[in-house]
Amino acid sequence: MQTRPLVRFRGVNKSFGALQANVDVSFDLRPGAILALLGENGAGKSTIMNVLAGLYVPDSGHIEVDGERLALGSPRASVAAGVGMVHQQFRLVESLSGFENISLALHGGRILQPRSADAKLKALMEELGFNIDLATPVHAMSLARRQQLEILRTIAAGARVLVLDEPTSVLSAVETHGLFAIMRRIVASGRSVILISHKLTEVLEVADEVVVMRSGRVVHKGPTAGADPDALSRHIVGDRSFVTDARPERAAGEIVLRVDKLDVADHRGATVVHGADFAVRGGEVVAILGVTGNGQTELMEAIGGLRRPVSGQVEAPRHNKRRAFAYIPAQHLGTALAPGLVLRENAILGHQRRLGGRGWLQRHVLNARAGHVKGRFGVRIDEHEPVRRLSGGNLQRVVLGRELLDDPSLIVADYPTRGLDVASAAQIRSALVAAASKGAGVLLSSEEISESLAIATRVLVMHGGEVVADLPAAEADRERIGRLMTRGREAQ
Repeated sequence: MQTRPLVRFRGVNKSFGALQANVDVSFDLRPGAILALLGENGAGKSTIMNVLAGLYVPDSGHIEVDGERLALGSPRASVAAGVGMVHQQFRLVESLSGFENISLALHGGRILQPRSADAKLKALMEELGFNIDLATPVHAMSLARRQQLEILRTIAAGARVLVLDEPTSVLSAVETHGLFAIMRRIVASGRSVILISHKLTEVLEVADEVVVMRSGRVVHKGPTAGADPDALSRHIVGDRSFVTDARPERAAGEIVLRVDKLDVADHRGATVVHGADFAVRGGEVVAILGVTGNGQTELMEAIGGLRRPVSGQVEAPRHNKRRAFAYIPAQHLGTALAPGLVLRENAILGHQRRLGGRGWLQRHVLNARAGHVKGRFGVRIDEHEPVRRLSGGNLQRVVLGRELLDDPSLIVADYPTRGLDVASAAQIRSALVAAASKGAGVLLSSEEISESLAIATRVLVMHGGEVVADLPAAEADRERIGRLMTRGREAQ
């Protein structure tokens, strides 16, 4: 006897203006299964899950949960039906503790004392394999712990269907395997998981079934057991191929960035970058490689002006006729982009004074700039929609399009391809190489060794907050870099 699906999508359509995000989407989720929803950024994966979560009202179609039609467009109805979603951008109150964040979700906004629910939460944490100190404020937690807290809070609120939107995009390889262990315990408890992803290797490792979407449509569905990775890749990207431009070959020019004995503290006040000392020249692509959590992001934020150094100096050119500096932070929404504003408004952030002329921003200037930003990397968005509705890949394309539009002489990019599909990542790497080939200096952070060596001219390896190696990329050995990333100077 065949088990009734826990969730059924039937003919769901959703448009944003002229953009068709979902077209006749139909598939099932079995009880106790991990279903991977694969596809490029912008394929419609997050949109259909936002419909399930009640955040979007579809144009047509319906969804059933446990045989009952779901009241669409109502987050409360979705939660009551047992649907919970953990978004890419965590929705936690950073000044509150882990327990207080859970209490807010469980008790209608009232923060309870720990003794009121501590035993129940401990039992749930033990059952599912969580390792979180709930007394710790969220702002002091690592990204992996924050994600665990989001999942715990969602399940504690009664979720039987857990939707994880690109959960591994902020995790290291070790943290990713820890998350997979938690997912397996979740489904073993009788719940189901929908994993939104574009990472084929991860999906084949953890998922039971896979649904592939392209251009808003379901183009493949089936079990992962025995699935052909090459065939799945063709379903994801179609017949296109993507080649990243090789590293720039021009000779390095003048210094465009100098970092001099820089110490940087994290949000807790602990020094996490120690004595960083290096330079970047025009025409170079310099990759900072390190396992997540070794000070790379704090270093990039200090260079980008988002974090005040404890000591040392950052010197960048301010006199070039071109706009001297472009900074692409790891956090898109809320840092690089204003979520509630449309593309036209986000396309001028940081450029208002220069574009304003006599103090007024003219509509034709705004429209022209938005058109250039949208067209440069093929951003798919209706001009009247806020950018918060964009996929992660399209958000990154907006930031890159805006920051590279004025041919900066220095580009600082913090994890520019993290969370992106193969096509988007190749497109962005090629754009950075092209900028360096025209004379810009590029500094990027990454934990992907092969990806970085393909385009970098030099590699800086970070471990424990220190730059432990400065190597020519053409002569770098992958195994040695891996040892330096994990063991530091003792690996030299």
